[in-house]
Amino acid sequence: MNQTISIAYVENINLFGAIIPIGQISIRYYAICILLGMLAGYAMAIFLSKWHYIAGTVVDRLFIGLVIFGLVGARLFYVLFNLENYSAEPINAFLIFRGGLAIFGMIIACLLYIWAYTSRFKFNFFEFLDFLAPSVLIGQIIGRFGNLFNYESYGGPTKVFWKMFVPETANIYPNIAEQYFHPTFLYEIIPNFILLIVILYNYDRLTNKRSGLVFAAYAVGYGVIRMITELFRLDALVFSLPESAVFEISNITIDSIRVSQLAALLLALIGILVYYTRHKTIYLKRTMAEVNV
Repeated sequence: MNQTISIAYVENINLFGAIIPIGQISIRYYAICILLGMLAGYAMAIFLSKWHYIAGTVVDRLFIGLVIFGLVGARLFYVLFNLENYSAEPINAFLIFRGGLAIFGMIIACLLYIWAYTSRFKFNFFEFLDFLAPSVLIGQIIGRFGNLFNYESYGGPTKVFWKMFVPETANIYPNIAEQYFHPTFLYEIIPNFILLIVILYNYDRLTNKRSGLVFAAYAVGYGVIRMITELFRLDALVFSLPESAVFEISNITIDSIRVSQLAALLLALIGILVYYTRHKTIYLKRTMAEVNV
C-alpha cells in the first residue's frame, strides 16, 4: 500500500512510501524508524556510560542482548493479549514484520536481561538502569514515528488543526467514516522529548545523589505520559475482565481494562518505589554521618 502521510491539510502530498524496494526485499519505513531508534539509543548509552566509567565493550555486549530480548519481549507481550488473532494460525505470531510490538513487553524483557547481566558480572544494577533509561527513551521517541508511516495508534476523529490524515484504505475502523484523527503518536513523542531533556539536564545531580534516581524519573514520567495518551487511542490493547470482576461506577459498566494503561500505572509505581527507597537510603546515611560528627 502506498502510504500518504499528512498532518492537517496536506493529505494530497505523497511524502512517503510504505516500503523501499531492494530487489525481492522490501524495507519498510517503520523498520527504519525502529532501527534509527536503536542506533540513537546505542549512541546515548555509549555517551552516558563514560559518565559512569563503564567500558564501551560492555555496552556493546549489553546492547546485543537488549535488542534480542527487547524484540522478543515486545512481540510476546502483544501476542499474549491478542491470542484470539493467532489461535487459528499460530505461525503468524512469528511474523513480526506484519506488525504487533508492545513497548511494555520490551521494557519488562530488558529489565530482566539487565538484572541477569549485572548479577552475572557483579555490576550495579541501578547504575546500569540509570544510563540505559535515557537510551530507551530516545529510542521510543524515534521509533514512535513508525506509527505515522503505518497509519496506526491514532486516536478518535477530530477537527483540530494538527489532526492526522488517514486514507480510507488504511482506516481499520469501517464504522468510523472519518479522514482525520488524533495523532496520538505525537502526543507521546512531545512529552517524551521534554522528559528526556529534563532527565539529561538533571543527570549529574541525580546520579551524584544515588544510583537509580534517573530510572525512577523515567519510570514515573513515562508511566504518567502513557496513561494519559492511552486515553486517546482507538487500538489500545484491552483485557476483558471475568464476569465476576465486572463492576459499575456511576451507571458506567467497567468490563475491561486497557493493558498499556495498567502497565503504565505499574511502571510509575515502580518508579516511585525506586525513588523512595534509593533516595531514602542516602538520606539515612547523611543523618548517621551528622550524628557521628
